[in-house]
Amino acid sequence: MEIRASICALTDNAGEIDEAERWLDTYKAALTFVSEMNGCGCCVFSWDIQGPYEVIKTLPAHLSAGGEWASSMP
Repeated sequence: MEIRASICALTDNAGEIDEAERWLDTYKAALTFVSEMNGCGCCVFSWDIQGPYEVIKTLPAHLSAGGEWASSMP
């Protein structure tokens, strides 16, 4: 089953941007959709993603964000 999620990493949280980018690099081939980075880039980095539940559930909870994309059904 495919699901949607949103990733949100804050520059104020040390290492969070690198952690989010590492997760994306690791799982990008398994995902069916990855948006361009859609945060402002100065304080927030965010992406909308879609893929298999088994992959999305590996996203660390502190990087997971709610929103219209994540709550809509694929």
